[in-house]
Amino acid sequence: MISFSEFLDIPKIDAHNHLNLGMRYSSYAPWAGFYIPNFPRKMSGLDEMHEIIGEYTRPRVQSAKDVSTLLSLSIEDAIEDGIKILEASVDMGLAQFFRNTTAFCNMLESLKSQYIKEISFRPEVGMGKTFDKAKLKRLVPDCIQSGVFGSIDLYGPEVLDGIEDFQAYFELAYKKGLKKKAHIGEFSNAQTVKDFVNFFELDEVQHGINAAYDDSALLLLKEKNVRLNITPTSNVMLSAVMSLESHPIKRFVQEGVRVSIATDDLLFFNRSVSEQCADMVNAGLFTKEEVLDILNQSYEESL
Repeated sequence: MISFSEFLDIPKIDAHNHLNLGMRYSSYAPWAGFYIPNFPRKMSGLDEMHEIIGEYTRPRVQSAKDVSTLLSLSIEDAIEDGIKILEASVDMGLAQFFRNTTAFCNMLESLKSQYIKEISFRPEVGMGKTFDKAKLKRLVPDCIQSGVFGSIDLYGPEVLDGIEDFQAYFELAYKKGLKKKAHIGEFSNAQTVKDFVNFFELDEVQHGINAAYDDSALLLLKEKNVRLNITPTSNVMLSAVMSLESHPIKRFVQEGVRVSIATDDLLFFNRSVSEQCADMVNAGLFTKEEVLDILNQSYEESL
């Protein structure tokens, strides 16, 4: 058995992290002032996860100070794991606690400066597909043009319906030099991965695991040099994958598709990048050397 400590000091990127849920439960509970019953636990899908968010985590945030503190917890836990580059989604819903978009962006810029000696924090414009469209229209263009954000990330129901509502944001992000990411293919099929990659001209896919056994999807990902930011533990705990031993990440590596190993929502899944690296070696998915290759490539190509 290999220990996560063997990966702890390796410089790493976490390129799939929802920052408002990106901290350990042991970090979150003392700040929140409450415990979540039977948590963390394996869930039957995203609906169960969203029930917990709606009942516990979202209502706890009531002020701009709460937002700043919450995001700091996630950044500090990333530093603890030896993460040197943190590309993390900052949900646009958090902007409601600030006077205006400028104040929201200034808070993020302050966090970048606060931790700059320890980590390169690169916020992402986090857009939920079900979020109020009028509010997004007021927020997103200003955030994209602020110079604070390094990427744009779309998440929510993995369906094609309504994606045209977000096309202009992705086009603006491209013009401003932001990376383009979207969540697709964790529960949806390979065709949806291809559709999203083509429609948004994605640079990276968050999840994308159901493209693993579709030759045309694999070819598209390779031809367009799209990286998949894969979160093995969350896939298992949300029942998108039956077990870590059967996780399709190995197929992508074998086929030459670029991947990174990421946390998704550390609060819910409680496995850092280093811990997941050890878990995959111990499950027989990869050798230690193969995992180190993934870590080194994903980190170096993001410098």
